[in-house]
Amino acid sequence: MQTSTIHLKARYYRDFPFGQPLGYAYDDLALPLDATAFLLVDVYGKGFDPDHDLGSVPELYRTNVEANRAIVVEAIRPAQDAARMANLPIIYLTNYLSPGFTAQHEWRNMSLRTVNVDVLEAWQEPNDILVHSQVIAPQPGDYLIKKQFYSGFFETHLDSLLRSLGVRTLVVVGFDSRICLGTTVTDAMYRSYRVVVLRDCVQTGEYEETRAEGWANFMAIRFIETCVGYTATAQEWIAACKAMKEQP
Repeated sequence: MQTSTIHLKARYYRDFPFGQPLGYAYDDLALPLDATAFLLVDVYGKGFDPDHDLGSVPELYRTNVEANRAIVVEAIRPAQDAARMANLPIIYLTNYLSPGFTAQHEWRNMSLRTVNVDVLEAWQEPNDILVHSQVIAPQPGDYLIKKQFYSGFFETHLDSLLRSLGVRTLVVVGFDSRICLGTTVTDAMYRSYRVVVLRDCVQTGEYEETRAEGWANFMAIRFIETCVGYTATAQEWIAACKAMKEQP
């Protein structure tokens, strides 16, 4: 009889004792199929398909799509295929322009002053920012939750959906590791969900001072491994799903 559990070796970071931390360690996690879901955070945007023209997309979003294209095509999509093979629920989180969002909101002011984007204009649909490229678009039977702000749990139905599905573990991919994905998995931990982030399926916008070495993304992953949950790689996840399917 086919096993109903995915066995995944997942990494975390031991930040003790002070001054001489023990560093990385691994747990062998048992992920029951009926209590695990695959969550994609903000994996959207025109440009992940090879024939997409990004000319109409604002520079901030165009830069993000170009930087993340290889991650989506070569890591996230294969990891999602493995989750589909295991018959796990596939849940998408995506941004949208909420009816409750106004011109006076402080988040709009922050976006204008720090990245020069007015979301009241940029997120009016239809647009090329919030569409899903075909390579990673939701399929019939997938779940899609829309959010206005960073965390997928803030004023959304995500928690209700997960509880109705009986989910206790989230395998998470997407963008970006410091902001939307980072706050979503932190909020998941607050609600006692076990989190496994596929660390080569995430990225963040680097600062000028961190870009050369990718330190912003490194620190985001370290925070997850120290303060939130676990990480693994796409290939480790894919291998674990295949091993589950091959069990007699």
